[in-house]
Amino acid sequence: MYLSNPPANDRLQRPAGVKSLAGKQIKVAGWIMPLDKAANQKRFVLLAYPPGCPFHVHTMPNQFIEVMAPAGVQLNGSDPMVIAGTLQLAGQDESGILYRLVNAKKV
Repeated sequence: MYLSNPPANDRLQRPAGVKSLAGKQIKVAGWIMPLDKAANQKRFVLLAYPPGCPFHVHTMPNQFIEVMAPAGVQLNGSDPMVIAGTLQLAGQDESGILYRLVNAKKV
């Protein structure tokens, strides 16, 4: 696992536009899938679709991003939100996570 730009031998075939965003501040919109029961989430997954959507039972790895928000993000029910942070390219381990947003906060 690496926490910045992928090594030169990155085995994943990512689009050049995505690779160019590694290490940069970006904004991503989506729905929070909490990873614990806290109202203030510091580590969660942001999904392209609402959690529990019956039409998107099997989310593909490119449809979610792991988020690390040191100050936490308040859960807001079922509404989507915009999260800003630094993009990290992941995917070199068994976690299934391809993208990570660090130092993230709600916009």
